[in-house]
Amino acid sequence: MSTLSKQKGRYQLDPSYIVGFVDGEGCFSVTCGKHIDCKTGYTIQAAFEMEVVTDDYPIMRRIYKTLGKPGQLYTFSFKRYPTWKPHCKIKVSNLKDLTEKIIPFFTRYPLQSKKRKSFLIFCRIVRMIQQKKHLQLKYAEQILRLRETMNPTGKGQRKYQRGNRLGSRSAGKPLATP
Repeated sequence: MSTLSKQKGRYQLDPSYIVGFVDGEGCFSVTCGKHIDCKTGYTIQAAFEMEVVTDDYPIMRRIYKTLGKPGQLYTFSFKRYPTWKPHCKIKVSNLKDLTEKIIPFFTRYPLQSKKRKSFLIFCRIVRMIQQKKHLQLKYAEQILRLRETMNPTGKGQRKYQRGNRLGSRSAGKPLATP
């Protein structure tokens, strides 16, 4: 159950409530995609996300406000699956919001589940991105190796994963698709 505390003149959710909610519904992820305009031929982006059905939009809005309104809170529906209920989502991929709002919050109020390990690895990767190391091939590969240790029960086989090398760029195109 959430308890309220007055903070800066607004009612905020208890951080323990948010930690529990994120332990169940949150995700710290790192994506890799082809991008011919990048030096390595690929982009690497970190994100924090939570997604639930819109029935829970009021609590998502309160979580979003308590976290300092990072990234975006939005709703969407699945046109392809008309029987599915619409969803709402908090997505934070902006490096400034990740480093100034999300990471400090979950550092101060640690996650309690196995997601804590993923969060700690996520922090290392975000730090590398912040230092622009992801723009160098050897560090991009290191980030992908770290990513493989996150979310061990997640999606499984990834397109750009450990063991596959990122291609280097030649004439605007990667040499090889991992």
